[in-house]
Amino acid sequence: MVIAILGILGSALVVSVQSGYKQARQANCKSNLRQFGVALTIYRGEHDNRTPDWLSNLYPEYVDDRAMYVCRADSNGGRDRVRPEDFVAAIRDSSALDANKFRDNESNSDNTRNRAVECCSYFYEFSIASPGWGKDRFWPEGDYSTLNAYKNAQLTYGDENSGKDSAGNPLPYSASRIPIIRCYHHWRDMRLYGVAYVDRSSRRATKQYITLNVAYAGNVFVGPPWWEGTIHPGESRD
Repeated sequence: MVIAILGILGSALVVSVQSGYKQARQANCKSNLRQFGVALTIYRGEHDNRTPDWLSNLYPEYVDDRAMYVCRADSNGGRDRVRPEDFVAAIRDSSALDANKFRDNESNSDNTRNRAVECCSYFYEFSIASPGWGKDRFWPEGDYSTLNAYKNAQLTYGDENSGKDSAGNPLPYSASRIPIIRCYHHWRDMRLYGVAYVDRSSRRATKQYITLNVAYAGNVFVGPPWWEGTIHPGESRD
């Protein structure tokens, strides 16, 4: 009986320690994201509202610590692709975003990134990498070949997933909703997620993988793997 009780207490202690590590990693990552958000806001203020080509271009003038570029939850230390392979396998969504050209680390030599930053765990949504996506049908003619141009168009014009006004035109995404930096390395932490049926007659709760994000406006929030569309029920903001 005593052995059984000790076993239960030991298991509870392990869970508590693991939860503590998880919360500490998230807190450190959110701190990094907040500082990046401030740095990007200052950068835009000094560059006619333009964003840098790469997150690494903020170093060293706007971000003076290269350690900020590496999330403690990233098992590869910022030297691999922006979305972990096990995460991609779990969500069954292979994407152009997993290509080498989206990496802001030393494995990518074919861009204008700052090579003094050798490692980066974070996905910078406003880089000048080309995703190969076509423009949304509601957007005016133009060149949307880079992530930067594509995301700015979402901010300005919205898209198929952003909701519609009374005339049926898409609503622009809020600057506090659209992420400018994302971290996929906490995806296993998960959270409970309330889902309403279409007729709102009932709700169900399910577990959902998470991402940590800093929005274009600078606020940090916990969100789902896909952010497009309306605000997700239960989403928390810091």
